[in-house]
Amino acid sequence: MNGLGISIISTSKGIMTDAQARQLLGLARDLGINLIDTAPAYGVSEQRLGPLLQGQRDHWVVVSKVGEEFIDGQSHFDFSPAHTRRSVERSLQRLRTDR
Repeated sequence: MNGLGISIISTSKGIMTDAQARQLLGLARDLGINLIDTAPAYGVSEQRLGPLLQGQRDHWVVVSKVGEEFIDGQSHFDFSPAHTRRSVERSLQRLRTDR
């Protein structure tokens, strides 16, 4: 398994266009990369990835994280079981996947 950190499609500096992000994912896949690393703390990466992965979800292993989220620009940490469950559910919705 080879991975691609995806925060680069959503950071405040130099956000990629959808076309550039699609091209990056295509190149990564051609190079044998099959793991995408994302997180709610990476800005809008999960929201952007959902549509970009439609139709090719089975080709990717998607890894997200829990515990840190940004609310109104401030970092908040919560590793409680209830927050972890909600965070996973929200990530699955943003990524438009159920796995």
